[in-house]
Amino acid sequence: MPKNNYLPALEQVYDFLKERPGFKDKSEFDKAVEYFRTLHESDPLDFRVQAPNTVAGKFGAKETINLGSMPEFSNKENFLNWIDTQINH
Repeated sequence: MPKNNYLPALEQVYDFLKERPGFKDKSEFDKAVEYFRTLHESDPLDFRVQAPNTVAGKFGAKETINLGSMPEFSNKENFLNWIDTQINH
């Protein structure tokens, strides 16, 4: 299976979101949710935030991501490496 969400693409999504008006004012959790909402590969209605720390959608081969161990969104390198591990390994 080809790897669609390789690290440069993940970084591009991150940089794109940081430029959105008002994005910097969101909480770390809301920034991460917005990141995964953007990364979601299917119908927007299929993306869900599930209590307490899980997002569900289509992220390559993965369909759920537990945000409980997520590093801070503002730490770009750690955040992107964590996402790469979550969806590509």
